[in-house]
Amino acid sequence: MELGPSVVYNLELDRVRLRAIAARQRRDGDANGRENTRAEIAQLEEALTRTRAQVSTPARDTQLANLLQLSPREIELVWAAVGATVDPVLSAHIRDLAGGESRHGISLALHSILANLDHGEARALALSLSPLHPLLRYGLLELLGDGVATARPVSVPLRVAAYLAGDDSIDPLVERVGGVIHLEREPSLDQAQVECVRHLVRALAADPCVVLLEGPPGVGKRTAAGLAALVHQKRVIYIDVARMSAATAELEEAFVALRRECLLDGAVPLVANIDQLSDDGLKALARLLDQTPISVVATSGVVGSELAVQRRVMRLAMPIPDVETRTALWQRALEDSDGIDVEMLASRYRIGAGGVFRAVTDARALTSARLTTKDLIHGVRNGIAERLGELAQRIEVNQTWEDVVLSSDTLEQILSLVHRVRHARRVYDDWGFGGKIARGRGTAGLFSGPPGTGKTMVAGLIARELDLELYQVDLSKVVSKWVGETEKQLAKLFDAAEAGHALLLFDEADSLFAKRTEVKSSNDRYANLEVNYLLQRIEAFGGISLLTTNLDTSIDPALRRRLAAHITFYPPDLTERAGLWEQFLTAKAPKSASYDFESLAHDFPDMTGANIRNAVISAAFLAAADDSVITQHHLVRSGRCEYRSMGRVIR
Repeated sequence: MELGPSVVYNLELDRVRLRAIAARQRRDGDANGRENTRAEIAQLEEALTRTRAQVSTPARDTQLANLLQLSPREIELVWAAVGATVDPVLSAHIRDLAGGESRHGISLALHSILANLDHGEARALALSLSPLHPLLRYGLLELLGDGVATARPVSVPLRVAAYLAGDDSIDPLVERVGGVIHLEREPSLDQAQVECVRHLVRALAADPCVVLLEGPPGVGKRTAAGLAALVHQKRVIYIDVARMSAATAELEEAFVALRRECLLDGAVPLVANIDQLSDDGLKALARLLDQTPISVVATSGVVGSELAVQRRVMRLAMPIPDVETRTALWQRALEDSDGIDVEMLASRYRIGAGGVFRAVTDARALTSARLTTKDLIHGVRNGIAERLGELAQRIEVNQTWEDVVLSSDTLEQILSLVHRVRHARRVYDDWGFGGKIARGRGTAGLFSGPPGTGKTMVAGLIARELDLELYQVDLSKVVSKWVGETEKQLAKLFDAAEAGHALLLFDEADSLFAKRTEVKSSNDRYANLEVNYLLQRIEAFGGISLLTTNLDTSIDPALRRRLAAHITFYPPDLTERAGLWEQFLTAKAPKSASYDFESLAHDFPDMTGANIRNAVISAAFLAAADDSVITQHHLVRSGRCEYRSMGRVIR
C-alpha cells in the first residue's frame, strides 16, 4: 500500500513533540525520563527514514526544500512552527518552556533548544531569516510581534500545515476572491485571440516578468491565461480585485496568499481587473509584484493601465472575437438555439465568451419560459447597465417622430445620420470603404443650438429608431479631480457602450470637449490631456455617440473633423411655433372648438419647443382647475407666465 503525505506529517509532528518533552525533562533534571524519550526519538527517526524511502514521490517537505533550496535546519524550523500551530499538546509544552508566557508560535531561541542546535547553527539560522528569505517572502513562515528577532514567535499559516498533511484545497482567502481557472474542453477563439495566447505562452517561458493582458471585460483574458499555462502543464490560480474592498491591506493579504498558493501548487498567479484599483492600490500591487520572483499575469479592462513596476512588463491585447466566433459562442451557451436570431445577436453585440454566458444566465433568470431573442437582448442590456454603473443613466424615450417639428433641412440631416448607422456594415464591409477608415467605424454626431430646441429628444428618437439603449452620461460622475481617473471612467463608458450596442449621449458636451488652451499651469496641462484622450477615444469608438451643446463655439475644433454630422437646431420660426402649439395638445385632452395657434406663435416669438410644451401643460392645469376644456384663454395665460419666466417683455 502506498504511503501518503499524512504519514510523514504525523511522524514529523511527533518528533517535535518528543523533543519538547525531552527539553522539559532536561530542565527538570529527569534523567530516566530523558533517556526513555531519547530512545523514542531514535525509533521515530528510523521510522521516518523508512517511510520516506517507501513513498513513490518525494515527501512534501522534501519537495519544498528542493524548490526553495532550504537546508535541513530550515525544514526542521518549518515543522516546529507547524507543530506549534496545530498541535495543542505541543503548544502546552511550549508555553511551559517559555516561562508561562502565552505566544502564538515558537521562537527561534526555543526551537534551538528543542532541536539541540549548537551555537553556530543557531546563529546561522537566525541570520538567514531576513525578509528576503524564501520562507518569509512566500508567506510560508511569519515572524510575529516586535522585539529581538530570536525571541519573536515563528508561525505558519494553516494552509501550509494542510499542504504538508496532503491537503490540496485552495487557500480559503484565495477561494473567496478568486480561485482556479477552469477551461472548457474546446474554447472558441478567433485567429487574433489564438495569436494572443501564443504570445502569452512565449512570455511565460521567458525570464520572469509581469504580463499585462488588456481588453474589454468578458473577452476571455482569463481563458487565454489558462490556455497558455496549460501548454506549460500548469494551471492558473487568480484573485479578482473587483471582488475585494478598496482597502489596500486586503489586497496585500490576498496577494501573499495567492503567491504562496501558486508556489505550493506550481501554478501561474493572475491578478484580475487591476483597473479597478485606486492609485494607492496600484502602488501597493506594484510593490508586491516587484517582490515576486516568478512571472505574474495581470488583466485590465482598460487599455493603457499604468503599472509602475521595476521589473519587465509585457503588454498583450486580447481582442473582441469576430462575428463568426461570437456566433459559435452564442450557440454553445444556448441549449437550444431554434427560434433565436443568433447571427443578429453576434453581429450586434461585440461581447466575448464571458459576456455571452452572463447574458444567457441573466435571460434565464428573467423568464421561466423558453428563451427568446428578446429575452437574450434584455440579458445583454442588463450586463451593460451593470458595467456602466453610475456613470450613465438609461433614458426611456416616450416621444415619436410625429412630435418633432423641425425644418426639412434639419430632418434630412437627422435621417442621413440614421442611414449612416443602419447601413454601416454594407458600406464598410461589402463595398470596401472600411479600408479607407483610419481607426474606428463608429458614428459621432454633434447637436448644437439654443436650449429647448429638441436636441435631447431627437437623440432619444434616433436611439429608438435604431433599436438602441440610450444612456445619458452623468458628467459629475465621470469627471474627476484625480489625475487619470477621468480617462479611466471614460474608457469604461466607451467599452461598455460599444459592447452593448448602446447610444451614448453627452449632454452639455462643451464642459467636457472644451477647446484646449495654452498651458500656463499643471491644471491646463491635465485638462488638455483629458480632451486629447477624448478626441482619440471618440475616433476609435466603434459605437454611436451624440453630443449636445448650447455653445458650439466652445467645442474643440479638432472634434469637428471626427464628427459624422454636425446638426444645428435653430429656434422655431413662426410656422414651426404654431405647429408646436398644436402638436403639444394631446388627443385625449378636452379641447375647445377652435384655436388661433398663429397668434400664439406671433405673440410669443422667443419661445422654443420646450417653452411651448411647458406653456401647454400649464394651460391644461388651468383648465382642470376651472373644470373646463382647454381654451385659447388658458393658452394665452400660461404663455404669458412662461414668457415672464423666460425674462422676456410681454407685448
